[in-house]
Amino acid sequence: MRLLLIAILIHTTCFSQVNDSLLYQLQQIENDTEKVNQLYKTGFDLRNTDPQFSYDFAIACEKAALKSKSPKHLAKSYNLFGIIFYKKGDYIKALNFQKQALALNQSIQNETGAAINLTNLGNIYSDIHYLALSEQSYLQALHAYNKTNNTIQISRCLLNIGVLKYTQKQFNAAIKQFEQALYFADKIGDHDLIASCYNNIGTILREQNKPDSALMYLEESLKIRQQSDNEVELADSYNNIANVYILLKNFNQASNYISMAQEIGEKYGYAEALLEVYHTRSLFYEAQRDFQQANTWLKKHYVLKDSLQIIEKENLDFTFQNETSYDETSGLELKHGSNNWLLIFLLLMLIALPLFLIRYKR
Repeated sequence: MRLLLIAILIHTTCFSQVNDSLLYQLQQIENDTEKVNQLYKTGFDLRNTDPQFSYDFAIACEKAALKSKSPKHLAKSYNLFGIIFYKKGDYIKALNFQKQALALNQSIQNETGAAINLTNLGNIYSDIHYLALSEQSYLQALHAYNKTNNTIQISRCLLNIGVLKYTQKQFNAAIKQFEQALYFADKIGDHDLIASCYNNIGTILREQNKPDSALMYLEESLKIRQQSDNEVELADSYNNIANVYILLKNFNQASNYISMAQEIGEKYGYAEALLEVYHTRSLFYEAQRDFQQANTWLKKHYVLKDSLQIIEKENLDFTFQNETSYDETSGLELKHGSNNWLLIFLLLMLIALPLFLIRYKR
């Protein structure tokens, strides 16, 4: 266990040092706009794996953008802040930064940048259940993408609107959006988007109790996904098809597809897929009136769901070092502290990891 602990500490330290070094190197770029581009790209790439470093890159990105006096690049830095705070679950700050970025992009008629901000605003509004504002943002983004003839983003935007309609149980309107998205995805030959469109239409048709039509779309989506290297998404297709076979009372086929979905979920640790698989197994047994088994799998579904919610809460429960209050007139104060947070993190790891390992063994 000591060797494992030492290895983890070395990996964490080295990873942090690499990011520190990269941040320093990018800050030495002489051209301020290019500096913004590189800092933005790296900060964006780190948004999920290391939010603190992503935030540090965003601070440096804004500093370079202010120095460049380029509204486009300042908007880019604010967009990065908005994305980071969205990932953190701080929707007020996320909205604030995206609106700042949008205003800058609109002031210079940067349609592409404005469309990105509007899409991000749509995502935020959707998460906080301001569905009318979410749809309005997506529609404005769609208008901007149409102006720039950005076909792939048009398709994605239509998918977003379709999902929004689906969540409101407006199934026919959702299908219409997905069919339009399919048209544009097919136009550029984007197989991932095409598969998503077929899958979404099939899912709605299943909910409308049209199993034969649903199966046609879902199997078409499955064929496309089987030709790609992304085996993980096959779990979703298998699970959706299994639900249709349950509706058709074809329990042998349903069982086969559930097993294939579960195998992929376990192989890749795809918790979200397993969550759906457990629920589908519950429906599978319920349809056969085996209520004891149905209840067993439903309990597994809720246990995993609770675990995922706890993990999600823990992932969102962090505080950025060097975070300052945001003044809309002057922007963020640019303050940089030391790396004491790293030492504190390593100390906590020393204490917490053995406790976790002991608890896991039990």
